[in-house]
Amino acid sequence: MALIESMSVNKWQHQQCLQVLRTLNSLRKSQTFCDVVLVVEDRRFSAHKVVLAASSPVFKASFTSELTQEKAVDGFEEVPVPDFDPCTVEELLNFVYTGEAGLTEQNALELLVAADYYDISNLKELCAEFLSIYLSPSNCLWIQTIAERYRHKTLHEAATDFICDNLSSIWETEEYLKMNFAEVKELFLSDERLAIKTQKGEEEVFNGLTAWVEYDRVKREIYFEELFRNIRLNSMSFDFLLKSINGDEFVSRNQECQATVTAALNLSDDERDEPRGVTESIVLLSRNGQAACYIPKSGTWFDLTRLRSYDVARAVTVCEGRVFAIGWEDERITIEKFDPRQNHWREVQNEFSSKPMAAVSLKDKIFILKEKDMTSFKPEDGSHEDLAHMNSIRRGLCAVALEGFIYTIGGYDGLQNLGLNSVEKYDPASDQWTSVAPMNELRCFASATVMGNKILVVGGTGDYCFPLSNCELYDPITNIWTLLPTELNVPRSEAAIAKAKKKVFVFGGTFSRGIVECYDEAREEWEEIGRNPSTSDFIHACVTWLPKTLVASIKGGRLFCVQQDD
Repeated sequence: MALIESMSVNKWQHQQCLQVLRTLNSLRKSQTFCDVVLVVEDRRFSAHKVVLAASSPVFKASFTSELTQEKAVDGFEEVPVPDFDPCTVEELLNFVYTGEAGLTEQNALELLVAADYYDISNLKELCAEFLSIYLSPSNCLWIQTIAERYRHKTLHEAATDFICDNLSSIWETEEYLKMNFAEVKELFLSDERLAIKTQKGEEEVFNGLTAWVEYDRVKREIYFEELFRNIRLNSMSFDFLLKSINGDEFVSRNQECQATVTAALNLSDDERDEPRGVTESIVLLSRNGQAACYIPKSGTWFDLTRLRSYDVARAVTVCEGRVFAIGWEDERITIEKFDPRQNHWREVQNEFSSKPMAAVSLKDKIFILKEKDMTSFKPEDGSHEDLAHMNSIRRGLCAVALEGFIYTIGGYDGLQNLGLNSVEKYDPASDQWTSVAPMNELRCFASATVMGNKILVVGGTGDYCFPLSNCELYDPITNIWTLLPTELNVPRSEAAIAKAKKKVFVFGGTFSRGIVECYDEAREEWEEIGRNPSTSDFIHACVTWLPKTLVASIKGGRLFCVQQDD
């Protein structure tokens, strides 16, 4: 009963507010009780001081300050409005009196500027929301500039994301092609304006440079070398450097540019830089779905939001640049996708299934491995397909994808509970499994990752359920497993493993005591670099690029710890 009465009161309060606003607007239009005039060019807009002062701190300060009070003309106080179009001022008054504004793609930007000038926050937010919806290749650069100038973080992020997702279309617009040299240089230099999140995006920046020069090559080719210095060659793929940049006519005619390209071509994949808008990160999951992030470059830890399903986490993988977590509980499998812009997990699949053991990604598909079965899932359309069975039952297996093949490694047979050292390779083209050379050790609940063009397997459980500290490296070319000369500092099984910054990181696992280790391939050494600062024991990991804006925003939340760079 109390709830109904409250709803009724709110309804009548709302009706009263609307009636007052409509009446005040009618009085304004008929110039009844008006006591101020806004003068814009040759236009005059009558209004009521009290209404303007209630909506804008700027108007309030103007009306209450003796220094800024204007002389009255015919009983009205005149207030000059600087540098705004009369139509903009008219819409501003409409919003002040009615809460509504007739926004268009033509007036929204100037209305946002006017709202900022008069500190009318609700109108500023309305304009920003409108502009976010109507972003296009022809206006996004200007909207981003306005958002930065007038300190609107949400609109700036929306414009930046749109720019990064639509670079190839932007380079074709007249608005971009007619930019002057200084504007283009500032655009290519700025990490804020081009917060590129992918390797492909960095490559598209070069296409933007050549498009701008080609538009008026006679006058602009002299600027090519200087602009080319701002291109992030070290963030591009070897193939793009070799095929698209090395043979480009502008590059070929300039010795400095050629030397820069040659140096970039000599870098290994591990030496290439990350795109400017992201940082290489390790996303970690515990068994109960708690998620965290470790930044190898700075040695920092942060909380991420936990999985929404609360299912037991079974695997985590990266497919087409997106992080997917696979969970399982009560005979149901869930697949959740991580949104790095919002620090949010969204469920994309939930259905009955047998227990998943591991998951890997190839191209646009996630391959979910069970005890003997395997299913592919395509995130783009949600489709899935049952694939060929493995030759052996493998509980507690680990798996990796390498050179277009999937490898399932070790585990135990589930019949006699015997550990396995056997390894199988799956070919997606033929949908067939074949056996490859067995490991030197029987291993279940081991951890595996790709290191160079080889497979590294770490720890696991061996004979008599003892955790292992030794590691093996598999070369698919020679089909040979080799024990590493150095072992883990602590034996561990069911550990999270990931390769980033030219090193292999191992987190958690049984008997690990929270110790985090990394393996330096060049020195062939395992090094203890600290301890897991969380109470959760992480058992799954993947490497991805997280936006620097997300990392910066997370810093305001719970910070686990900050460790020294190794």
